Amino acid sequence: MALGIKLENVTVGHATNITTKYTLVILGFMSASIYYKLGKKDLQRFLDVVASKMEVFVPVKSGEGFNFLKMEKGQEVDISGYVNTEFPAKGIFMPDGETLVSYGNKSICEVFDDTRRAIFGIRPCDMHAIMVLDKAMLGHGDVEGHYKERRDNTLIIALECSKAGENCFCESMETDELREGFDLLFTENGKEYHVEVGSDKGMELVKAARSFFKKSGKMSATAEVGCKKVIDTLELPAVMKKAASSKIWKDVAERCLSCASCTAACPTCFCFSLKHEPDISDLRKGVVKREMDYCMLLRFSRVAGNVVFRQHRAERLKQFFYHKLVYGLENDGKQHCVGCGRCITECMAKIDITEEVAKVREKYGKK
Repeated sequence: MALGIKLENVTVGHATNITTKYTLVILGFMSASIYYKLGKKDLQRFLDVVASKMEVFVPVKSGEGFNFLKMEKGQEVDISGYVNTEFPAKGIFMPDGETLVSYGNKSICEVFDDTRRAIFGIRPCDMHAIMVLDKAMLGHGDVEGHYKERRDNTLIIALECSKAGENCFCESMETDELREGFDLLFTENGKEYHVEVGSDKGMELVKAARSFFKKSGKMSATAEVGCKKVIDTLELPAVMKKAASSKIWKDVAERCLSCASCTAACPTCFCFSLKHEPDISDLRKGVVKREMDYCMLLRFSRVAGNVVFRQHRAERLKQFFYHKLVYGLENDGKQHCVGCGRCITECMAKIDITEEVAKVREKYGKK
């Protein structure tokens, strides 16, 4: 990027001033919500207006499911049958293979993506997941500048659920409703969308397509989405801790392939490694890239001396469960499982987190 400082003849590019201490503050969000309605027939025209100002990612059917893809000029957006994407919007904020640093003979420069973009169709559970990522990347005293640059330049146009997917259990995790974090929140209401404005930036989008919107009041409470799967979260961390040495983890690990499909699909798994790629034609030059990494893989816990401290599959599986249902609540005050059910859907061994947690509670939850 253009920003840079001189340090002993080495130019260091940066997105944030290295001498500044940061506090995580959500800026630009409305103190009082404003409501509109938008005809479903006008959704395409609204998105076309947004796409004229920035990149827009929308749910696009690919194969048997939907995924967020960049909206192309003239593309017709069709969300009929859309429940949720196979993979979360995490990949837009933390793309696998993203170049973070480039270096040359006497220069090191961080590389940032300041492209303006909007994401339409993020479900409430995934917005809760993004807030978990915000806490991890921005809220512990250190700011991950590449994530921050993308997050600051991305508008969230969330879409309430009208029904649950086969493996959803968001109601158990209290992520089926959304009260913050979005710029615009769409809720289906017959032939219209009820639209709640959640930020100044969201209001700017409404003003840019003013002719399609009509003022409205607050919508009455929406019906429950009707999740078939359930996790009893009452005192769950304490129950899980009792099962820390349980044979349950070894039993389920015998079915687990350790393929990392669950962690790749999880919207709150944020671990990554740094991959150095030198320029073979000139070894003084090269780049450093982000490579998403997953705790289910044997290599993840390899440290200096080629020591792997989670050798056994059961240990890695338990780490995934505890990260989602215990450690997040202890560290951030919020469970890192949002009940999207992707880990169940993507698991080739048909391991179901709700069923395994039920086994733990049955054996260790009795007082």
